[in-house]
Amino acid sequence: MEQNTLEITERSEVFEFASLREMVNQALQQNFGENQISNGLSSGFRDIDQVISGFKKGQLTTIAVKPGMGKTALMLSIANNIGIKNNHSVAIFSPERSSTKITNRLIESETGMSLEKLTRGKLKPSERDHMFSLVNHIAKADIFLDDTPNLSADELLKKSRQLKIMHGVELIIIDYLELLSTSIIDTDTREEQLGKIVQVIKDIARELNLPIVLFSQMPANYSGDYSQRPSVNELPVYLTELSDVIMLLHRCDLSSQAGQVEKGENLVEIIIGKHDNQRNESIVPLRFIESLAKFTDK
Repeated sequence: MEQNTLEITERSEVFEFASLREMVNQALQQNFGENQISNGLSSGFRDIDQVISGFKKGQLTTIAVKPGMGKTALMLSIANNIGIKNNHSVAIFSPERSSTKITNRLIESETGMSLEKLTRGKLKPSERDHMFSLVNHIAKADIFLDDTPNLSADELLKKSRQLKIMHGVELIIIDYLELLSTSIIDTDTREEQLGKIVQVIKDIARELNLPIVLFSQMPANYSGDYSQRPSVNELPVYLTELSDVIMLLHRCDLSSQAGQVEKGENLVEIIIGKHDNQRNESIVPLRFIESLAKFTDK
């Protein structure tokens, strides 16, 4: 009964979303077949899953990242792991980057080859079959992209409901909080507005019974000192209170001490500052492949 009411309520407004399969076909001017979905859900990072047991239904996970640390690369790595490698239905709301740019970066990250080389056919015979097998897998991904600029919390709610009803979306990724808006007549301070938006996102996760991964850009107050780990204490109260899981990305490979690391090893840490209502900090190592702008298990 509840689902039928939801369908009737939202049927009057129909939104257009860019399917990743359509975007890949458009980018490479070739049709790569139908979608496939399988059961199960994890972050795709083994050590992170051991701490948080994957992204859970109804929970809000906030990933806070300081500027220049690779926020978009981490977001696309998660989308790749869940939507492409593990064939789950994923929605990405990205007011910052166009659907075309996101698609192009996913293709280049997964194939390790520039889009120009793929589209212009500059491939050796030995490369062609392998590359287009990878692209075929990307094109089958059940990923839906929305790049509406200045997206409001109300629009996010309506579109999320539609994605759940029409496409059975299993995970929503939002990149990033500070680009979302409330009503144009909202006279509250920006801090208060952001608190309202996070509450709406939390309510969406509960109502639709799916995990939401929310990226937030932390202020760049480290004065160039990349060796200093970020802390949950730097986050505003509305994030620390409303988030079920909080992670912070620390790119220690950018610090002055990174030169001492063995060549080819880019040290990256995910600081898990809150999970299962506990705030005992866990630090998970990841590897960052700079040439692909991609995060992997270490």
